[in-house]
Amino acid sequence: MSATATKRLLILLTLGLFASSQIALAQHTVSGTVTAESDGSTLPGVNILIQGTNQGTATGPNGQYKLTVPNASDTLVFSFIGFETQRVPVQGRSEINIVMSEMAVEAGEELVVVGYGVQQKSDLTGSISSVDSEDISKISTQSLTNALQGKVSGVRVTPTSGRPGDEPEVRIRGVGTLNNSSPLYVVDGMLLDDISFLSPQDVESVEVLKDASATAIYGSRGANGVVLISTKEGRSGQPQISVRTSYGLQRVNKKIEMANAAEYAMLANESAANEGRPQVFQNPDQFGQGTNWQDLLIDDNAPLQRYNISASGGSDQMTYNVSANFYDEKGVFRDADFQRLTFRANNEYLLSDNVTFGHNLSFIRNDRKNEPGDIVNVALRADPTVPVRNDSGEFANTTVNGGDVNPVASVFYNRNDNFKYRTTGTAYLEIDFLENFRFKSNVGVDWGRDERKNYNPEYFVSSIQSNQNSSLNVTEDRELNWLNENTLSYNNEFGIHRVDAVAGVTYQEFVFENMGGSRQNFPGDDPIFWYLNAGDPDSQTNFNTSNSWGIISYLARVNYVYDDRYLLTGTFRRDGSSKFADRHRWSNFPSVAVGWRISNEDFMQNVETLNNLKLRASWGLIGNDKIPSGEAIPTVNSGLVSVFGPDQSLSPGATVTALSNPDLRWEETEQLDIGLEVGLWEDRLTAEVDWYRRETKDILVRVPIPDIVGVNTAPIVNAAKVLNRGFDVGLNWRGSNGDFTYSIGLTGSTVHNEVLSLGAREEAILGGDVRNLGFVTRTEEGHPIGAFYGWKQAGIFQDQEEIDNSATRGGEQPGDIKIADINGFDDEGNLTGEPDGVINDADKTYLGSPIPDFNFGLNFSANYKQFDLALDLDGQMGGQVVYGRQAIRGFRLLNYEEFYLDRWTGPGTSNDEPRITESGHNYEVLDRFIYDSDFLRLRNVQLGYTLPVNITGQMDIQRARIFLNATNVLRFDKYAGYTPQIGGGEVISTGIDRGTYPVPSSYMVGLELQF
Repeated sequence: MSATATKRLLILLTLGLFASSQIALAQHTVSGTVTAESDGSTLPGVNILIQGTNQGTATGPNGQYKLTVPNASDTLVFSFIGFETQRVPVQGRSEINIVMSEMAVEAGEELVVVGYGVQQKSDLTGSISSVDSEDISKISTQSLTNALQGKVSGVRVTPTSGRPGDEPEVRIRGVGTLNNSSPLYVVDGMLLDDISFLSPQDVESVEVLKDASATAIYGSRGANGVVLISTKEGRSGQPQISVRTSYGLQRVNKKIEMANAAEYAMLANESAANEGRPQVFQNPDQFGQGTNWQDLLIDDNAPLQRYNISASGGSDQMTYNVSANFYDEKGVFRDADFQRLTFRANNEYLLSDNVTFGHNLSFIRNDRKNEPGDIVNVALRADPTVPVRNDSGEFANTTVNGGDVNPVASVFYNRNDNFKYRTTGTAYLEIDFLENFRFKSNVGVDWGRDERKNYNPEYFVSSIQSNQNSSLNVTEDRELNWLNENTLSYNNEFGIHRVDAVAGVTYQEFVFENMGGSRQNFPGDDPIFWYLNAGDPDSQTNFNTSNSWGIISYLARVNYVYDDRYLLTGTFRRDGSSKFADRHRWSNFPSVAVGWRISNEDFMQNVETLNNLKLRASWGLIGNDKIPSGEAIPTVNSGLVSVFGPDQSLSPGATVTALSNPDLRWEETEQLDIGLEVGLWEDRLTAEVDWYRRETKDILVRVPIPDIVGVNTAPIVNAAKVLNRGFDVGLNWRGSNGDFTYSIGLTGSTVHNEVLSLGAREEAILGGDVRNLGFVTRTEEGHPIGAFYGWKQAGIFQDQEEIDNSATRGGEQPGDIKIADINGFDDEGNLTGEPDGVINDADKTYLGSPIPDFNFGLNFSANYKQFDLALDLDGQMGGQVVYGRQAIRGFRLLNYEEFYLDRWTGPGTSNDEPRITESGHNYEVLDRFIYDSDFLRLRNVQLGYTLPVNITGQMDIQRARIFLNATNVLRFDKYAGYTPQIGGGEVISTGIDRGTYPVPSSYMVGLELQF
């Protein structure tokens, strides 16, 4: 479906839904604003019904409402959780403003979604953080995980790139494994590993479960934390139609300063001289500025647009919430774009007084065009002395001087399309019986199909940038993830005792299959020929693979509250995974937590300013099985051939290509958490502080083996132990002064990550292979996972005399980097920590970690009459990244960053930047390639204005709001690349910038309407 057709469909849906809302015209219209008595703040989501009917509405985000009533003498019923219900006669009035009083209950009766149920926040013994739909809506992003940046303590969100459609990396309380460290996502009861399909506008609330008490109910799936997501549901009453649309532009705020053509030619000549090669350019000054490939490839006005329409309502027998979302983003690097169309239907049906059926379903299509591979690097390193096209109008050969390929030609000939279809959701049946019992059966499904087409036309630009035969590669992946959960819950309160319990059994299965093929020599380049049958059948190749795995679990949890003072939670889950052999298949995961509501003790009743003080502690054991299926069972690859016989002919064969390990067992994470919650001045100031210690043992890791074994893939073994510990802090303040209301939130978290043991494997694990440098990370006992490891730079050799009088590796020349001599050996072969006049591996040291020590966020929101403002900042401190792109040289004559102009050209000219070379001593693993990843960023700013009710009422609009939004506006850092936030890749190889796609800033204008 094209973008134009999709927009037309959304417009038609909007008009149709709007028209349907006008059918039931009433005789009298009432509007007004609902506020809280305690602080004068407006109350969104207040339910308003015409007494004796199912007709009604709800207040919008600013507490405003508009309702048509059949009779001017009707009575309106205002109800809201935690507030006293009010019945107000209309008496012919057209404006009724309501002030609602809070119920006389304990502070903190807010309901929080937990695993397999909900709890009062005051009863929680686990560490759980919440983000509601209002906070999410204030950030204009296509990714829900992006909206969590800086809003939840203990959660680090790192972009894997700024490419359209890419999802960020999420880490909860550090990195606890050498495998997949991503959290589990639970969307309306469906357990998922990916939520890229979700539109933030469909989300009602997000709860992040961080400690073992909260996550143990999910057993092995919750080892890296759990993110619970509830999407919006319907409410009984008059239909509500909401429309939200926004349009804006994106740009790269920080470009990398590169040498112009004359400077490049000069530096290339110097490099050639230093490498003993002939001069490349005769007259560097003749080239001037030359071609700025970066500017040609970057679009500073890349459009971004979003459209959302939803309708909700219902009766006592049925409620509904349906929505359609369209998202369209062009990449800031040309030839990349992403479109997503989502339809959602959340319905609930009351089949009888005690039987409820419901479903939460999403249907998604993604269209994505991918830019040529490595286009970011090519745009920065292409030869600036060569124009885009030559005199004959053809693409110029940028390799004529030994440079890299022509990036504009790469974009022109790129045909790389990706189409994804996905259906995900749940259907459930709930039966209430014997007053306090509820049985729930939930069936979930996540089905996806991913189609990729990569067409390469026939073309010639240069000998290394050409394609002699047109070719097409087609790949299709199919995934099915289905879930069945059956739970029985009990909830009762008797006297000063309160009990909430749940028990159940779950089963989940994953099935994956992919197939693909390729052909060459197509009759034309038009997309009508992009099918395998159109190519030469003699050139055909194909493949087809599949795998599956499943997990069955038994779970139980009991929450007990005594006299609203003493809290106890016990959880148990038993998981069995098909990824392990029979004798190690099952494992048990218990947890226990206690809480003490000190503020409810008699001796605290005279402390008037303190309304909540709770101390809690938890301990638990959680598992992890995030390894590929089949690692415990030997498999034979039959797609092989070998040479046999006197005629040396090829014969089909089969053999073991990967070693299995039948002794594989579960990873286990033991976590201890101690938390304190404080509420002052009627919860105007709230604080939550947690200390945690999270230790993972028997970590599953692939251990290298000698080549002589004769297999391609090394086995996975249980061979490591890792510790994460730190503090999570959350502070919130809300206040008001007349028409002005505001809130301030501050989050901060620390993490100490350390490898405690590598088990029987004493040898360090190397990772992060970078061209020219080699391995840049080292995972070893006593240091963080994937820490950077190499030599320290001690200056630049200024002359031969300094070289002769210094420790060297051998072969250094004046202008080369001087490596610090920091360690030697004694006579017995032990490291001394003292210089020994020799530079060798003993002088290598740890140079930093990709895991920041401290992450923080600041969130501010305010309302003044019709205006609202939201502002978010986030940042990190204490981490490092490797600017690997800076070190990738030697295989072509590449352009230089501008700082190369400060290179050493003779004694005294520089003690930081070495002479120009393409390899050798200046391209070792050195701290010159490692930068601090500290930054402070203005993450989001949104300014809105809500039109007065007396204006919108004349247009039959309940609420209308316009807003301006800017994201990633300002960032303060000292990094040389596009962004110091470098995510993605293997855990032991993260934090390396090999040419990261820049994260753009965006500037948008939007409109919200509610009918």
